[in-house]
Amino acid sequence: MLRYLEIGYNNFIPSYNLFVGIGIAIAMLFLQYQIPFKAMGEAQKHKIHLSLIISIFLGFMGAFIFDAYSQNIELTFDNLNKIGLTFLGGLISGLIVLVFCLKSFKFPILSTLDFMTLPFCISHFFGRLGCFMAGCCFGNPTNSILGVTFPIDSLPFNHFQRLVNVHPTQLYECAFVLCLFLFFLKYKIKNQFYIYILTYSIFRFTLEFIRADNRGSVLNQNVFTPSQIISIFVVFFLGIIFFMKKSYHKQRHSN
Repeated sequence: MLRYLEIGYNNFIPSYNLFVGIGIAIAMLFLQYQIPFKAMGEAQKHKIHLSLIISIFLGFMGAFIFDAYSQNIELTFDNLNKIGLTFLGGLISGLIVLVFCLKSFKFPILSTLDFMTLPFCISHFFGRLGCFMAGCCFGNPTNSILGVTFPIDSLPFNHFQRLVNVHPTQLYECAFVLCLFLFFLKYKIKNQFYIYILTYSIFRFTLEFIRADNRGSVLNQNVFTPSQIISIFVVFFLGIIFFMKKSYHKQRHSN
């Protein structure tokens, strides 16, 4: 619950940035021990690393731009500190770039994304821990035993203008991603990345109903939050892919 951590004398680092960095570092290390990755040649490994670096960088840019759009903040140098990062916006934009890079390097898209799923879960988990430390993405007030109180001058305190118990929505998401990680670790099932994206989109759509922070709006409506709109599109898109694959396999077997 500390937005900034003191590093040495009078030097501070944002908690969110630190945890995101830790998550990416551990995820990249974990990737080295994935069996499909270990079986690759050095040139292929370098291409995977390059694809991830490009997609992470452009994913952050996508999250930044999407947040500016949804919050109706003009993209100027003076407004940089007012713009946050929307996780789903960054995930989708980064994923699009990653798929483009993998296709350019002639990697099989689905199987490659599958063995990247566990590293994705790791970075996702630490990113949400960073959100909890920073106090962003907080939930509605609650009398539940799960409620937490963020300190004075935190984002929830400034939002409600008082100390109040709120849903730790960041930790709910951490728990969800951790369960997915353990499930994928134990059961070596196919289409892990598909399941990760689909289940997270559904979970995130539901979680948004107990979020209290200002998330802006998109498509000139205030019924759904920006992340809920993205979740709807993701589920719809994945549904189309699923039925297209199913129809393709049926047609192939019938022939």
